[in-house]
Amino acid sequence: MRYLVGRACAVAGYAQLYHELDLLPEVSIAEEARENGATAVFNHIMASTTKYAVLDDYTRTIHDKHLRVASLNGDTCVRSLLDAKQKYGQPSSWRAKTRDYDDRYFNITEDMCVDEFSTTSHCPAEIFSLLYTPLPVDLPTVHKDLLILSAAYYGNIDRYARLRRPVMIRYEVECVVRGIYHYTMFAKWWSLQTMPPDCPREIPGAVDARFIMNNDLSRIEHADFQMPYCIWYPAHASAKTYEELVRLLLAMANAAAHACIVCNYQHSFDKIDSVPDYNLWAEAKDSRNLYYQCEIERKAAEHGIDLLEQEKMAINYDDTYPTQSALFEPSSMALGRELGLADIDRQQFSVYETFGPDFSAYELKVCAPADTKIERTYLDL
Repeated sequence: MRYLVGRACAVAGYAQLYHELDLLPEVSIAEEARENGATAVFNHIMASTTKYAVLDDYTRTIHDKHLRVASLNGDTCVRSLLDAKQKYGQPSSWRAKTRDYDDRYFNITEDMCVDEFSTTSHCPAEIFSLLYTPLPVDLPTVHKDLLILSAAYYGNIDRYARLRRPVMIRYEVECVVRGIYHYTMFAKWWSLQTMPPDCPREIPGAVDARFIMNNDLSRIEHADFQMPYCIWYPAHASAKTYEELVRLLLAMANAAAHACIVCNYQHSFDKIDSVPDYNLWAEAKDSRNLYYQCEIERKAAEHGIDLLEQEKMAINYDDTYPTQSALFEPSSMALGRELGLADIDRQQFSVYETFGPDFSAYELKVCAPADTKIERTYLDL
């Protein structure tokens, strides 16, 4: 209990009592002291060349027997975070026997910070410089979720491996998938990780897609192969790769045919000979080569497939797949307002087979001069 008492001293500023406890320099106590203005306690810990992680706020455990050397890394549920509340909603009839609140990675009070109201938080200005500068050995006082999402989005292995939490945070899956699709080294790193049983299928699927786009089909016979659909963006595999993919796994025929339309591999498209569907038809209509549209419509008529009916169904159920003309990532005209993590969520199905994360507002924020302000937050062109 000495370390818990020491942490209480860091919150309350009881420096003399803290020194009497004779504790190892512990990073959670240091972060708590810095957050609550206990300068004497904080300086005493930071003067040590080696610091340790004894308290684990994620699992609410104390590792005083097996010490871990650590740095200040934003893994402490400091006192101010306990004031971030979430409102417990009224369960609907079909959820009468379920919880109506979100699980949180920090739950040291063991009540998920449930209350009669919710609080909102915005990203402090100090965090933006950490998006484009090297991370210090000891992180300053920041809520690092934005840094985690940014590292995943841009496929930065060093940052992501250091900053990630034991459980995935909101929007992290979408950012990881985007990073894997765009950065081969990030995909390779993920392929070497032990995937937990509850790992979202989109992550190994993205790894498989990135490997295919690099003309590597070694994962096709892998037990965890997830049959991705998008295997042509942001890179094109060779025509022979798509042909061999279908030979190895016939279920990938439509994905490979779609890739052939995007890449204009007409010979391979004919060789694959997939069954027409709305996604292929939509992509064919987007292509400059009219051959694909004519061929798909001809084959659909032969098979008795109503492409117009499929189109109506896709639109009605908001299940339309992006074509190559919609692959450009958005830019932002939002400036002069506070940003929160919710600004990452575009709520739009993307080519990555999950909701597409959007970092454009943050990219504008870091590019614009610090004194730039506009009255209108959004400008509709």
